[in-house]
Amino acid sequence: MISEVLKTALPLAEMTIIKRDFDLLQKVFSALSSQVNTYLTPYLALFCYEVIGYINRQGTDIRIEQTSRYSIKDMRQKAKFFDLRISKLLQSIENVDRLQNDYFINLMRFPFLGYWNIHTNIGIFFDDEKHIVGNTHYAYYLFQDEKSISQPKETMDSVELEGNELKAFSISSALSRLSDFITADVYDNSVQLHSQDFNTNRCIEERMGKYKYIRLFLLHVLSSIGFVLYYVKKIVIRDTGLLLRLEYITYHYALIRLEGILQYCKSNTGMIDDANLIQALERLNCSSASGLIKTAFRNCMMHFSLMSDDGEPLIQEDKLDLSVPFCGLIESQFNMTYSEYKEKIESALEEIYAILNNYLGFDLLLCEEN
Repeated sequence: MISEVLKTALPLAEMTIIKRDFDLLQKVFSALSSQVNTYLTPYLALFCYEVIGYINRQGTDIRIEQTSRYSIKDMRQKAKFFDLRISKLLQSIENVDRLQNDYFINLMRFPFLGYWNIHTNIGIFFDDEKHIVGNTHYAYYLFQDEKSISQPKETMDSVELEGNELKAFSISSALSRLSDFITADVYDNSVQLHSQDFNTNRCIEERMGKYKYIRLFLLHVLSSIGFVLYYVKKIVIRDTGLLLRLEYITYHYALIRLEGILQYCKSNTGMIDDANLIQALERLNCSSASGLIKTAFRNCMMHFSLMSDDGEPLIQEDKLDLSVPFCGLIESQFNMTYSEYKEKIESALEEIYAILNNYLGFDLLLCEEN
């Protein structure tokens, strides 16, 4: 049974966490390069959607008028890395690849020569150490309707990129009375980005089509991990919880999707004849998260409630402390400090990134002078 102390303290902790997240989120978005700032859009949508729901549950009715075809509710789903079954996931990647290929062919002076594949159709963004932090295919996907983009290519409706961004930072100012004395901050323009273009059609036999889309999916996972780990982390000076939230969401859904891809490859060896791919995915050991994942904790990262679905508090009374990120949630759930848990999540992400990067082999292809 929840104590009177926690009944009073948990709502304050929840609002403190919301305030901290939105303070830093606003600063991070403002500091991001225009080349990759679309990668933050699903997280912006997720946080805005969840905070609106949280405030509504407290008895204050908030309604957001939709002025774009991209709703906050739909956009937030993109934070889950292709929230589709594997066949639909690969179909989405195939459709994005085809749409982007057609787009760049039409930009050619002589589009009828597109079948020569002398053009490029995907751009990859990376830092000075060649950490991949984004690519244009995934940025394009973020703004597509999930139902349309995952249809078989024969029936898929044409979808165009509208390019509107989701911004809703008034939530932060509305909670100004909960401000901390020491706040999070970011470095401006501290990460130098480079870009390089490729053509995804080259060196691929027709029978290896599914392999190409799996390779593109792995690039999307690599880009998403790199964006959080080697871009956002580098610009954050003092993290108050937001960075770990982004890292955990990335880690959680990357494991789920990669495990799905592994099972798909094992079930379709005729189409995916690559022992090195299977070996790389098995090395990730997606089914074992080394005690870093809990359902209740995942719900806290995707939502802002500090209560379980059963109505139990997720922070122990003796560990409640508003001076630390997440106010004692990490200490209660994993019996370790915030810094210790964050270090383990980052280490796990670094391992996933290294395995995927080693398999994809982009280190040998990227040139910093581009």
